[in-house]
Amino acid sequence: MAESGILRTEKNIHRFGIESQKTQLAMSKLYLYNAIEIINKSAKEGIISFAEGDEMRMMLMGLKRFTKYTNYPNIVALRNEIAEHLKQEGSYCF
Repeated sequence: MAESGILRTEKNIHRFGIESQKTQLAMSKLYLYNAIEIINKSAKEGIISFAEGDEMRMMLMGLKRFTKYTNYPNIVALRNEIAEHLKQEGSYCF
């Protein structure tokens, strides 16, 4: 779902320009950040529940490698930007 949201945002940016899609871009970044955190937490719980010793250590290292997130966004700023857009619209506008 995160990939679909990002691709839709990318398509809209090419179609309408980045200025008109700033809120959608912020929502995509926030959703991707939250999705990665949920996946990481759930996978770690799963690995710990069925693996032990070196196998667990190797699987946790693989998890860390494949869920690496390097460009952490400013979560508070993204949430504030989305909230500000909603306040300006006066209702839920998405």
